[in-house]
Amino acid sequence: MVALSVTGSLLLGTALVLLIVAVTGQRDASRTAFRSQEALTAGSQLEKSLITIENGLRGYVASGRERFLAPATQALDSYPAELRELTGLLSDDPGQQRRARRIGVRIEDYVTLWARPLIALARDRLPAARSVVITGGGRERLGAIRASFARLFERERNVARAREERAEQLSSLAIAFGVGGLGLVFVVAVGVALYLRRAVVRPVVTVAQATGRLAEGELSARVPAEREDEIGDLARGFNAMADSLERGQADLEHSHGELERSNRELEQFASVTSHDLQAPLSTISMYAELLERRHGADLDGGTSLIDGIRGATQQARTLIRDLLEYSRAGRGRLRLEAVPAESVVETALEAVAGDIEETGARVSVGALPVVHAERTNLCRVFQNLVSNAVKFSDDRPPEVAIGAERDGPAWRFWVSDNGIGMDPRHAERIFEPFQRLHGEEDYAGTGIGLAVCARIVEQHGGRIWVTTTPGEGSVFSFTLPAPEA
Repeated sequence: MVALSVTGSLLLGTALVLLIVAVTGQRDASRTAFRSQEALTAGSQLEKSLITIENGLRGYVASGRERFLAPATQALDSYPAELRELTGLLSDDPGQQRRARRIGVRIEDYVTLWARPLIALARDRLPAARSVVITGGGRERLGAIRASFARLFERERNVARAREERAEQLSSLAIAFGVGGLGLVFVVAVGVALYLRRAVVRPVVTVAQATGRLAEGELSARVPAEREDEIGDLARGFNAMADSLERGQADLEHSHGELERSNRELEQFASVTSHDLQAPLSTISMYAELLERRHGADLDGGTSLIDGIRGATQQARTLIRDLLEYSRAGRGRLRLEAVPAESVVETALEAVAGDIEETGARVSVGALPVVHAERTNLCRVFQNLVSNAVKFSDDRPPEVAIGAERDGPAWRFWVSDNGIGMDPRHAERIFEPFQRLHGEEDYAGTGIGLAVCARIVEQHGGRIWVTTTPGEGSVFSFTLPAPEA
């Protein structure tokens, strides 16, 4: 009995030790696997940053536009921190550390010997930079780095799997030893296994299932978070992430609703402007006409008052029309098509033919390309610019020139005149609504036309500006993307 008791105690103690080792190994394997997953995520982010640098660099060299360089510049600033994070998260396998150091050396080689010098070269001599890019040196370096990343990731997955397998082997050994040696050990092993299943595996599976539901769009997915250990921390972190996503979705839906409501209110305002406000003005104008017809001969100086009423009414109707046009400009979906700019300019000149004939203006039109634009809106831009060029003139007959030239991936159109010009300090202010540099008694208008032009051009993805000199005329320019761009 004493021998059996000692043997049983030894077996039970051994089994318990093995069970403790198995539980500890399984927990460490879970932590290592989670840390390996974080390392894989950090490595993927670092690899994505390198791809962003290469794509942004190639886009900048190809187009010469700084906006392509912004993501690459940000990635150049962030990659050292991402590299340190990856190195810190890798397992303690010496081979992995060596691979990480080699990747770091290759990344530094790529950044210092390729990316940064090529950016500097492109800023100084863009054609030379394009000839360097064609050699494919950056892609070869990046390909080698990505291959190193693939080996690093594969090894990290193998390390995690090996540790999980070792933990499972320890658990199996402990259970087998208990069953073969003593029934009590078997009971303890079964009890511990059930506890592990309930305390570790089931919560992890629950979190994994909730993660899948969240990825499918079920933002209300949550997991119990009553425990105070790592599993509880994981559950609380998951719930906090789901809460944040749900709040973000709610805020997005609220903003979308507010935007739709604002659009409906704007449409309502346009309807009121075009109908309810113009109707009383038409009535006032009609009553002024009737008053002049019936009592014009009897009015002592009243004719000028009636003319004032008619003029003010017409001015108000013009302002309402221009406001309505400004509210509609740049809104809605563009119906883009291949538009010959020459035919659009002809239509615009026909619309302002009366002003051209009245002022004796001479309009010359150069060769114009085909662009992707909305015909009606593009015609409105040319019509407003030509009308302003004819209107803001001095005693000389207005001379207006319309032309275009290629400007990188876009076409630059211009409308030049020999008019009164303006102070260059006001070159940006005139594209804002109601910004007039002259009184209405000097030049009629509401100050809306250029603001409408700016809205239309910006909606097409271009920009508009003016170069001017007082007394020597102005050149209004705007860009539109070329069809092949």
